Formats: sequence, structure tokens, C-alpha cells
Amino acid sequence: MTPSSLHRILAIGTTVAVVLSNAMHASESALSPNDSESIESMISTGEAENALQLIEEEISDLVAADGRNSELLVPPLVLKGDALRALGYYGAALETYDDARAIQRRHFGLHDLDQVDILYKEAETYYEQEQFATANDRHEYAFSIYVRKFGTDSPEILPGLFKLADWYMDTDNIFTARGLYEKALTDFSLDESTESESRIRALSGLAQTYQQERFRPPEYTPKADKFTPRPYGSINHPEHYYPELNDFAKGEEALLELVRINITKEDPTSTILADAKLKLADWYLLFEKYEKAAVVYKDIWDTLDGTPQFAFVEEHMTSPKILYKPLPDDPLPPKRESTIPTVELEGRIEIALTVTEYGKTKKIKQISSHPGQMLARATRNTASNSIYRPAFVDGVATTTENVQFLHTFPYYTSARDAPSSSARTNPSYRSSK
Repeated sequence: MTPSSLHRILAIGTTVAVVLSNAMHASESALSPNDSESIESMISTGEAENALQLIEEEISDLVAADGRNSELLVPPLVLKGDALRALGYYGAALETYDDARAIQRRHFGLHDLDQVDILYKEAETYYEQEQFATANDRHEYAFSIYVRKFGTDSPEILPGLFKLADWYMDTDNIFTARGLYEKALTDFSLDESTESESRIRALSGLAQTYQQERFRPPEYTPKADKFTPRPYGSINHPEHYYPELNDFAKGEEALLELVRINITKEDPTSTILADAKLKLADWYLLFEKYEKAAVVYKDIWDTLDGTPQFAFVEEHMTSPKILYKPLPDDPLPPKRESTIPTVELEGRIEIALTVTEYGKTKKIKQISSHPGQMLARATRNTASNSIYRPAFVDGVATTTENVQFLHTFPYYTSARDAPSSSARTNPSYRSSK
């Protein structure tokens, strides 16, 4: 332990001691915001074990002073769950979160809204263990608490609605997410006159569902083989949604409206407005409406040219940026019940290609592949179907040669055969502590 770490722990311990001296007063919080932030910082910077020791001491003192049912225990219990989770003790973390939520519910009611933050932590913990269906249950249950507290017709449910919609997007349940975004737009009078952040949020999410229906985002990681999404309303709330497929015009309309809203809200050289225009131009490019795309891209360039905001153009438009990157499926990991020690290694395929002024790819050339030719042919095929935002010169799209395309993927081998310098234990195969 370094002297600076020791001083830090002693300083936090002194702060905790001051807080504990007031713990007998049930109306006061056990942790001040500064105390919580200090301990959270310790957890996030790799000092979870030290943080856990401080939290355990505080919990013991609170139990001695107020008993095991004290509402003051909720914040330190949540922090304890965070520390355990950071250390990889997922089961213990979930039990601690459950204890915190049980105390919260006993004091403030079964449908108390403050418990949803704990539910989201539980969902993230299950997600990290690849228990996607259980994580989904937690997200849906959190939203059901919003609905029970405020009813289905109150805009007060929007934070929970957007949180659930984001989860559905992350797990490729895009049609169910679309139903939530449309509910936000149609049920809560988020009309054009309001120009509310909620309307912007709903329109942006709605457009994303249509784009993702046709074009997977470059960073997309499929989970369909591990988690089969259920329709909205299947468990905790009665509403159902039946989407229309391939209705891409609605996605374009949503992006156009976002531009219109930002034109009324923002300065013409605002990067927020420029970003809304860029998303619209990218949409036109993806759907091969090249003339419309060219007009919008040129407008962004000309509007920001000569202004301090031209850095936005330099970042996003002066070199090719990949918009659609279909990739082959990764090699399957070993089955969890396997008794053979397994390690996960990184495969790499490097390709050079040309990006045309229309964002298409050609002249695909493989530079390197490891291990051997694993996934090499499939990666070359998918690279040829990728779509880029091309590089621009004076606002006009140009062709760029020798663009680097890198695909990394996990592959698995027995621990005995793996090179010791590059092998690491497969985290998805590791059992929970």
C-alpha cells in the first residue's frame, strides 16, 4: 500500500467516523454526498477491497446503533454491492442489492421509486454474467414500478420508459423499443410546439430503430443466440405493440423533424444542429439517396467553414467513417459444463480497401490474418458490403484509397496449447465468485 493510498483511506475513515457519530439520528443520512463520492471513486479506481473494508465497518456501527432494519443502511449496502461487483463476487453483490431494496421497500412501500436505481444495478450485474433474460426481467420490473406509481398515461414514466427502450435496443429487441418510443410521442402530447428534450429523445430513438432494422451499427454485438426478447407487455404490464416492418419512411421523417427542432433551438453553427444534420445525411447515404445526402453534407461543411465549430467537420468528415459493418459470427465459446481448461485469445484480420465517394467499398486486399485463415474469407466478404461516410474535400465527397479495416474476434483453445504470453482466461467461461 502506498503512502498516498494510506493517507486517502485514513482521510475517508475520519470522514466516515464523523458521519457515524450522527447515525443515531434516524432522520439524517448515513452517508453525505462527499462520503459516497469518495468511496465510489475508490471502487472505480481499483481500490474496491479498501472501500469494502470501510463500508463493512460503517454497516456494523449502523446495525449496532439502529438495528438491521435501519433505513440508513440502504446507501452503504448499495455501495457494498458495487464493491463486491467490482471484485467479481456477483452472487454476493446481488444478495446485498436485494437486502438494500428490501429495507427500502419496508420503509417506503413496495412501489417506492427510489428502488429502481438498485434494480438497474442488479440488471447490470446479471448482464455482466450473460444472464440476459434475468437482466431483462429486472429492467421490465423497474419500468412496472414507474407505471404502478404514476399510471400508463403520465409523462412521469418517461425516464423509466426510455431506460427500458435503451435496454431493448441493446439486446436487439428493436421493435419493442420502437413501441415505447412511439408511445412517448403519441401518448404524452410531445407535439412540435413543445420542442421538449423528451420529444427529441423519442424521435432519436425511433429513427435508430428503423436504421438498426436495416443496418446494424458497427459496434453491434449479437446476443440473439443467448437471449430471446419477449414482446413488450408480456410480464409486468398489459400493453402490447405490433410493429410494421420495413416502414423506413418514418425513420427519415423522425430525423427530418429532429433537424427542424434543432434549427429553432440552436444557433446555425451549433454542433448539436450539425450532428442532427449529419445523422440525416448518413441516413440518405445508407439508403442510397445520394443527391439528398450530398446536399446535407455540403450544408454542414459550408455552415461551419471558417467558424470555431469547424473542428466538428474535421473530426467527422475529412476521413472515411464506417457506418455499417456487417461481420461474420465469432467462433463459439466452450460450453460452460466443459471440464477442459480453456483460454480466450484474440484473432485479428487486417484488410486494406478503397472507399468510393458513395461510401461503397472496393479493391479489398487482405494484409494479415491470425490465427491462420480463421474467418478471413468471411471477413473479406463482409468488408465488401460495408458502408462508409466518405471523406470530403470542400464539402464534396471523394474516393479514398488504402483505408484500413480491422476485425478482431475471440477464439478459444485449450490452456495447454495456448501461448503463455497471449493467453487469458475466458471471462465468459469463468465461474462467478
